[in-house]
Amino acid sequence: MASPARRAAQLVMIRADARQWSDADYRRNIERLIDRGVGGVGVFIGALEETADMIEQLQRRGGRRLLIAADYEHGLPMRLDGGIAFPRAMALGRCSVETTEQVASCIAEEARAIGVHWNWAPVADINSNPDNPIVNTRSFGETPEIVSLHAAAYVRGTQAQGLMACAKHVPGHGDTHVDSHRDLPTIELEPQVAEAREFAPFRRCAEEGVRSMMIGHIVVPFLDATHPASLSSSVVTGLVRGAWGYDGLVTTDALDMGAITSRYSSAQAAVMAVKAGCDVVLMPENADEAIDALIEAIESGDITDERLLQSEARWQSARSFVGLRSSGGAAAKPTAITPVDQNAHALIALRAADEAIRIVGATDLLPITTARHVAAFAIVDDHSVEAATTWFQSIAQGAEVNIDFGYVDLSITPDECASLVEGIAEADLVIFGIFGKAVAFRGQLGQVGRLPDIVRTLSAGRPGVVVACGSPYGIGPEIADAVMYTFSDTLPSIAASVLRLIGRSVPQN
Repeated sequence: MASPARRAAQLVMIRADARQWSDADYRRNIERLIDRGVGGVGVFIGALEETADMIEQLQRRGGRRLLIAADYEHGLPMRLDGGIAFPRAMALGRCSVETTEQVASCIAEEARAIGVHWNWAPVADINSNPDNPIVNTRSFGETPEIVSLHAAAYVRGTQAQGLMACAKHVPGHGDTHVDSHRDLPTIELEPQVAEAREFAPFRRCAEEGVRSMMIGHIVVPFLDATHPASLSSSVVTGLVRGAWGYDGLVTTDALDMGAITSRYSSAQAAVMAVKAGCDVVLMPENADEAIDALIEAIESGDITDERLLQSEARWQSARSFVGLRSSGGAAAKPTAITPVDQNAHALIALRAADEAIRIVGATDLLPITTARHVAAFAIVDDHSVEAATTWFQSIAQGAEVNIDFGYVDLSITPDECASLVEGIAEADLVIFGIFGKAVAFRGQLGQVGRLPDIVRTLSAGRPGVVVACGSPYGIGPEIADAVMYTFSDTLPSIAASVLRLIGRSVPQN
């Protein structure tokens, strides 16, 4: 049997960014942790080919036993410069389950091609709170039925490619208004509501055979009023293992998030997570401190041999599923970077984005090419200018009509609005692309309550079309004569919205 030091390190996954891999000190520290025996690596920011090369170097260093994971919910461009972006989960929730399964399969194929074994997806949280600052367009929808169907389809598509899927964030991160990257959310739920709503997609994923689940950094008082779910035996052992009967790999959410680091040391969090029943201590803020604390807990008997053996068996099962070596087994072959038909994937992404689009109101205003003169505004924040620019460029290239373009943010003054209205006096149609969504570390597009007044003022009595390029929340159908909802701000959704605006169809073959 391996030493306590190796057994402890095996439970820990660290982070590696290809963007920093050329830094010798950074690389040596990662290699030192691999030499200590960490079980896997989560890969994040960098170029696609650089990331593939880094993964190969990591595997050579680790004896080809490392489980490589990544966060590719809507495709590799979620983290990498490269690969095909697909519509976000909220858009897929408006599509058929067959579309979701196909998209997940494409993402998995691209991930496997660069050496990744485990995608931390799908998000199985329900958008039960529109003010949620972290789930939002990452969720398939607002009901347990929709989320369950599409999360299960995502699992099927992913695992059919030999890539592990991961249902997250147990016990449900949807009904919160706090971002766990910053602080620890508390979700006040009645047990019967949680059973019928929040838990349903996770149970469905378990039935589908999902290979892993991720436990969120959230407090649900009726389960455990004291500890985050990720560090709670009541949640991991009592609910997930006991009530749900789930025996796959269970990981914490990243332990370097503010919800944990503001309350626990890396040593405390690591030991609590394993004692709670988690198999993977995911990216502790200080990996050495976490490993050292686990060694001490193993040697003292605070973490029992029985508890360790359970996790070790699940790690071995995960490695076997993705074709890695297990303890004492033969080493896997070097990663073969297999070619991916990106053109085919891009067309699948565009079709899915088009399938998701919903238009309400005066559809006779489309296509905009029937207008003589169009004014187009992108309502943006600092994080969405690039997407808005892509939208503008696509409209300009595809619409054979006179169009004026302008950027607006929601802090615009009445005098600035008046000046813009004067400048578009010749326009007989005004379109608005609204960009902004809830993502990690920031919430909704600021001052969203001003949207209706701004749209009404700039339209100045002319017909108006709003394109919600992302989250639909706060953008009601009454905001303009016609409203187009894309439910996603990724490239295929932007492209699909432009095709609808200019009256062109998405190719089907």
